[in-house]
Amino acid sequence: MKGLAQFSWACMLLVGCLSWAHGEQKQVFADYEVHYIGLTSTELSPQVAKQYAIKRSRNMGYLSVSILKKGRTNAVDAEVSGQMVNLLGQYKTLDFTRIQEGRAIYFISTFKFDEEEVYSFDIDLMAKKPKKALKLKFKQRFYQDK
Repeated sequence: MKGLAQFSWACMLLVGCLSWAHGEQKQVFADYEVHYIGLTSTELSPQVAKQYAIKRSRNMGYLSVSILKKGRTNAVDAEVSGQMVNLLGQYKTLDFTRIQEGRAIYFISTFKFDEEEVYSFDIDLMAKKPKKALKLKFKQRFYQDK
């Protein structure tokens, strides 16, 4: 349980720091908010990375997605799938792992990236209760940790 608390704390801290630095990363879909964060996996603590078998590498990206019902703090369970594409049109399917800690639910994925490459992400989310299809789209540039 301690590892889950550390993971949750790390995610909240990272979202808070990056939200302040880059503006809040969320998209609103009628009754739902989809929060997301993409970063280099070396930004995760070694303990959290080990707990969730996340490879820490300067060319390994990390993506976390969560869904909230608008105006509530409880996470919404979902099925999540997606892909990313670089500027050359090369696609990569993203495999998401579901992590639940209490009422918090995160969907995480890792992927290799090239230095300063811009990627377009297309993430399909199917909220379970009530059932609702959502499509998260965003672009992000990734930098290797020095």
